[in-house]
Amino acid sequence: MAVIIQSSELRRRVREVLDRVRMEQEPVIVRTYGRPQAVLIPYEQFEAYQAWQSRQRERVVWLAELRNIAEEVSARAALSDDEASALIDEAVRDIRAS
Repeated sequence: MAVIIQSSELRRRVREVLDRVRMEQEPVIVRTYGRPQAVLIPYEQFEAYQAWQSRQRERVVWLAELRNIAEEVSARAALSDDEASALIDEAVRDIRAS
């Protein structure tokens, strides 16, 4: 369970609060005028959060690419046999040329 502290109290007890966050691995919510403003978390948790954010961004890119591929496949599904054969021939030529 996260500890909640007012910003004025944090100013008076900053070292003690930071030690608690680091030693007990417990987040501290900092409030000003009764409203949450920030959360103090151990640095390891911050690093894990940054890694998670990076993975999420990569996932968004992959999903967009998969959507594009799915749209292309759907569009090509309506090809005639002659059009499909022409695309296959073109791909085979490209592969052999590279």
